[in-house]
Amino acid sequence: MELTDKELALRLKQHDEVAFETLFRRYYHYLYSIAIQYVKDPALAEDALQEVYLKLWINRAQLDESQSVRNYLATAMRHQVLNLIRDNKRAILRHLNHLATQPEADTTTEETLILNDYAKVVRDGLRQLSAQRRLVFMLRSEQGLSNEEVASKLQISINTVKVQYYQACRFLRDYLRQHAGIEAMIILVATFCN
Repeated sequence: MELTDKELALRLKQHDEVAFETLFRRYYHYLYSIAIQYVKDPALAEDALQEVYLKLWINRAQLDESQSVRNYLATAMRHQVLNLIRDNKRAILRHLNHLATQPEADTTTEETLILNDYAKVVRDGLRQLSAQRRLVFMLRSEQGLSNEEVASKLQISINTVKVQYYQACRFLRDYLRQHAGIEAMIILVATFCN
């Protein structure tokens, strides 16, 4: 007889490794699908998955068995993915660029269409920005320059850079909310606007 999540959570709180392994197997594919949806890189998705399960084991005593384990793990995965995107934004962008330049045989048609759609929406949003705001955003996000470096390069104040970058991020966040899916908005916010 298969144990319920509540029963597994109670056993896990008592340091039951079998309960942990059961939860691992039960939600592995579900959590992996959440991670890969956002980071697009199998290695980074696996890293996120391992971190979520490690945190589950470490924090097992605080687990609330009355709450859904599936929802708990999904929320933990979303937080982990946001941290991963923030910490690995350059690797993720390289991977996305690599996927976008591969022949269609290397990626699924759906994946290629989604990447192209997101890229088009972001490009369209960037075109809506003023020239200076777009330049500040590109220097900060794509070239990874600091506020000070952008200010020096453009010969404007650091405060102007901060304001321009903040307003560009806010505009793009709203633009993506209206014109793209939540995945694109999360990637933009976590990758660029942090």
